Amino acid sequence: MLIDFQKCQEITTKQHFFIRDGEDQQAAYIDENFGEFEIINPKKNSLSFLKIDTCIFDSNDISRCDCAIYDENTFCFIELKCIKPKNFNKKRREAEKQLETTIVQFQQEDILQNKKKEAFVCCNCFINETKNFEPITQRPSNNEKIVYFSEHLNTMLYYSTKKEFD
Repeated sequence: MLIDFQKCQEITTKQHFFIRDGEDQQAAYIDENFGEFEIINPKKNSLSFLKIDTCIFDSNDISRCDCAIYDENTFCFIELKCIKPKNFNKKRREAEKQLETTIVQFQQEDILQNKKKEAFVCCNCFINETKNFEPITQRPSNNEKIVYFSEHLNTMLYYSTKKEFD
């Protein structure tokens, strides 16, 4: 299966920006000032932002991750979750499954060939009073999923709200 990346892709050379999850039936998007996932691109390299949920795949298909961002060397899959801390474990497992399903579907795409693959479970708790996201960087109590992603998907799994490109 070949996926049409062009219609859902945006190229940027911004040094610093955020990715936000879209509201109902809207795809994730780049925001210069505010968002759940932070991108740092100190060398202002060309980065491709790819809307996966609600663009490449239908918004009714909740089994895929939200988006990806990549350069010539690294392809990063991202699942954004804005949660209450008490729901962390359940939402983390959902995010891991969404990332896995997307990676498996993308494995055959030429765009991934010879790239280092990374997957990010990005959990935040939205704080209305300050209009900020509070990152939840808690990892699971064991490394079972990290090992699984590495060995079976050839992908590094991170629990983070930030990616810095070299």
